[in-house]
Amino acid sequence: MIKILVLGASGSGKTTALKHINKDENISISLFDYGKATIGEDTAYLFSSPGIEGFKFLNDIISPDVDGVIIFIDNSIGATKTDEEIINFISNKQIPYVIFANKQDLNNSNLKINSDAMIIPTIAAEGIGINDGLKMLLKLLGNAIRYTTQEKEYENISKSTSDISTKPQREFKDIIRDIKSAREKEPQKPDFKEIVKKIKPLHNNDVEKAEICKLKLTMHPIELDNVKKALEGQGFSNITITEVGYINKESTGKETYRGSRYNINIPQKVQLSMVMRREDVKYVIQAVEPIKTEDIIDDIFISPVENVIRIRTEERGEEAIE
Repeated sequence: MIKILVLGASGSGKTTALKHINKDENISISLFDYGKATIGEDTAYLFSSPGIEGFKFLNDIISPDVDGVIIFIDNSIGATKTDEEIINFISNKQIPYVIFANKQDLNNSNLKINSDAMIIPTIAAEGIGINDGLKMLLKLLGNAIRYTTQEKEYENISKSTSDISTKPQREFKDIIRDIKSAREKEPQKPDFKEIVKKIKPLHNNDVEKAEICKLKLTMHPIELDNVKKALEGQGFSNITITEVGYINKESTGKETYRGSRYNINIPQKVQLSMVMRREDVKYVIQAVEPIKTEDIIDDIFISPVENVIRIRTEERGEEAIE
């Protein structure tokens, strides 16, 4: 079981984000609000679970079984001194962590903070960036676990060689020399900043061979809201809208709109485009067919897409459009 702590000041968006996280029975997630109390010259950091009375101290929640941490920061306010102090503590503990710069809808400027951690722009209210950030943390955990396993194997070798007393002195020195040489080649501490740079998503053959396409559908602007609602009802949300001019053999020089006649050289339309798996095109047709009118162009144009890359996580293919 992977244990992840989600930390943040009250109102930073932790509880809202939890509603959008993809549930996994192998991941345990605990939420804590944090604050700082100063009594005389002593400073204490207090933590409480949302909706539960009572406080805990920092060392009580950062137990040895904690694998990773997500720190929420309200980007509309910026990083406070308490935020930075909590981040420094987690960093010094060598616990893998990522920072969610939340409320990008209120302020999408870069978060100014002194940290080497990966900063994920998020909008918790809409679930944007939440699962991307969780994936990045899990990849950090995967790298850290592999390093820890190698370190333990080395310690076992060192322990076994220290118990050797019956072998000749020269052979024992050779073993120690080899062990020291191996240690020099091993990193003493995981550099999480470098790990992030080297992260490459894993792909199986099915992903590499996935067929992705771009779909275009043209209509009169008055039908846009109906089409969007129909598509969103089928689970399509990544939609791009473009204003276009559309001419065919049936185009005329006049058009009636809301009771008035207009001279139009190039009738104005809107073009809706989406990138999706080719096998999902049928669901677009099923969504649009019941609301089809003469203001929706009858043809759907489909073109192949070579690849899709998500900038924040470098995921490719189907993983990038899910």
